[in-house]
Amino acid sequence: MNTTSKLLMATVLLLSGSVLWAQNPFRDAGAKVRGDAYWPSKAVGRGVQHARNYAQDFQTYVAKNEKPEPSVVNDIKAQLGRYLEDSRKHLATMKKDFAEDKETLAEIKKIEDELATAITANQAMIACCEHEKFDKVATMSCCTDLVKQLDKIHATHQSLMHRLTSKK
Repeated sequence: MNTTSKLLMATVLLLSGSVLWAQNPFRDAGAKVRGDAYWPSKAVGRGVQHARNYAQDFQTYVAKNEKPEPSVVNDIKAQLGRYLEDSRKHLATMKKDFAEDKETLAEIKKIEDELATAITANQAMIACCEHEKFDKVATMSCCTDLVKQLDKIHATHQSLMHRLTSKK
């Protein structure tokens, strides 16, 4: 077999493996249930983590500046809102997918409730920033509350994912 034939054969094998993977991204029948290849659960975790990082960066920004620039507040309002809303949507998908698993549904409900609290904390933080008489201490408190709530969501979500991935 010459080099060109070997290269062609390798390419065909590589592409056929890619097609098979694209058809079934789960490594085995339980991968989705366990969460190790389940997009919505990964998207929730990623959204919460991005929101937490954004909120923490904003907290640092507020601490180092006299008053946040309106453009920065608008950016925070849009980005944090998007991360939180995306997480909420992915949780709704998870509820549908795990409709038969009462234990998982209870944990998803807990995350949804915690996320609702985070959304309220985010709105309070934005309101502090947009208030006519900016209060740095109150805004820092709102930032801290939001970061703590996002940490709580992250921990609950990690616990759920750990439980799902340990299912065999």
